[in-house]
Amino acid sequence: PMSAGVARHSHEIKCPSGNNWPALPENVSGNIHYSSLVGALPNGRRLGDALYDGGISPGPGLDKKGPTAVLKSCSKFDHVKDGRAFLLNQRLSPTQMAGEKGYKLWSTYMKTWADLGLDHVQFNMVDDKSLRAAQKDPEKYSELIVRVSG
Repeated sequence: PMSAGVARHSHEIKCPSGNNWPALPENVSGNIHYSSLVGALPNGRRLGDALYDGGISPGPGLDKKGPTAVLKSCSKFDHVKDGRAFLLNQRLSPTQMAGEKGYKLWSTYMKTWADLGLDHVQFNMVDDKSLRAAQKDPEKYSELIVRVSG
């Protein structure tokens, strides 16, 4: 992605102390708050649309080629040289992750994650229908953990 190229270029720029100023895609909790400060982008994101949750996570609706493609895109950053944990929030389908077949898919995903040298991923495995139902009747979904940021 273009942001990986920006990150590489930033390593060539030196601050007065002689260190570089790396461009770090760390958007831990400002993806909603700062959305009005970032203009429209060539990928269709409009001014005010939510920013990318977690830094290197795909934007809302942009992970169209599947989880492995997301990992490959995220691996374009140098996770060692930049020395920071790039936050990746990955949404996985609960139905695809079910049972033995789901475990094998997840194991393969994690092997790919490790082979590509990524250092952080956290998962969301809940469908929209369940989230909406939990909003209406939270007592029935007490096992559901919801992380809120932004």
